[in-house]
Parts: sequence; C-alpha cells; structure tokens
Amino acid sequence: QPIMLAAGFATYKILSEEISLSPSSMAGHSLGEYTALAVADVLGIGDTALLVEERGRLMQEACEQKPGSMAAVLGLDLVIMEALVKDTGAYISNVNTQEQIVISGEALDVKRVCDKALGKGAKKTIPLKVSGAFHSQLMSSASEGLVEAVDRLDFKNPSVPIVANCTGKPLATSDELKGELITQISSCVQWSRSIRYMIGTGISRFIEIGPGKVLSGLIKRIDRNVKVTSINTEDDIKQINLND
Repeated sequence: QPIMLAAGFATYKILSEEISLSPSSMAGHSLGEYTALAVADVLGIGDTALLVEERGRLMQEACEQKPGSMAAVLGLDLVIMEALVKDTGAYISNVNTQEQIVISGEALDVKRVCDKALGKGAKKTIPLKVSGAFHSQLMSSASEGLVEAVDRLDFKNPSVPIVANCTGKPLATSDELKGELITQISSCVQWSRSIRYMIGTGISRFIEIGPGKVLSGLIKRIDRNVKVTSINTEDDIKQINLND
C-alpha cells in the first residue's frame, strides 16, 4: 500500500510541474483516497505513508481473524444485487459502474451470491485475487483500529475538494476526512456515485494518476461523453494536452 501511494503521489508531482495541473476536484478508489489526501495537503506525504502502512497492517490482521473473499458481478444493477446479498452474510463492497458490482464476505457466502446472480442473468462473475473481504463488515476490526492512528495526526482542511468513497459527496473539513477514512475500510466504495457527482458539477475531463488504467475504463463505462486520460509513464506526461 505505501508503494502504491508513493507511485501516485510522485506521478502527480511530476505532472503538476510539467503542465501546471490544478484539479478542481479529486477522488480516489479505496487506497487512492489517501493519495488524494496528500495531494490536497491534508497530511504531509510522510504522515500519509505512515497512516497507509498502519492501514495495511490492520487490514492484514482483519484478514487473518476473519478470512474472506471477493468477486465482481457483471451485468446486474444495484437494486438486484442488494436483493441478492440480503440475508446471505455477503456484502456489496464496490459499486464501480451501473453494471459492475463487487461483493465480499466469507467464501461460501460469496459463491452462493455469485450462483444466484448467474441465475438472475448476470453476464459473468469473476473471483478476485485478494486476501480478504475488503470494504465489508469483516474489516470492522481494522476500521476500529485506525481510529487511534488517525487521531494521532494533524489533519488540515483539503486545498481541493475530495469526493468521498462512502457517500459520493465532497469532503471539505479535516473532521469529515477523518471520519471517511475510518468508515471507508469496512464500507462500500461508491465509485459510480462519486464520478456521477463530479460530472454533475460540470467536470468533463478526468486524469487517472498512478499504476494501471482500471479507473479510466470504469469512468468511460459510467459516462462515455467525458474525456479520460491515464498517466502511467513519462511518455504519457509528454503527450498530455489539456486543451484537446
């Protein structure tokens, strides 16, 4: 987790120097929310890295205490998926697009929901290669453990609004951000809601910073009318043109 943070933060710094990038709003998917904290000067990069390291340790402990799994379900909307997970012991962990929803929980519960989803017409279910049931109540001990780490640090109000994973709404104060980080570990990542909120405020250009292009793909599925650029390499930075 600290390595992912470092990659994203360093890429942003280079990008901002090269093209004077000045975002009007930011969002990060799960761990990416911490990169947004550092970029928005909520915490220094050193304190952010320490917090991310502690988050990883707490999540690993939670995985060992309550083993779980995750799976992506493609082709069913949120209303159907909420009905399928009800009373099963599984949870909705990520709402990535209108029809890409990730569930988590104990392995047997996740498989049971996947079977039900296929019976309801899901295009596909994809088991994820992860070590636990992230963003579910199986991570509640990690959420509780993060309280002490968060309280030790001096949070500032963000210099740029950060759209929260848990609500899809902007966070404007240090206290709101603290609450978000604590809740986020064991709550659903509302990525589709976050992106739709940002588009609703007039944002039509998204830049994904950090390893991979997964979020760029998700944003294009949420709204094909917005422009999305993924920055992974030095060449990507050289080729970006904010005026195109």
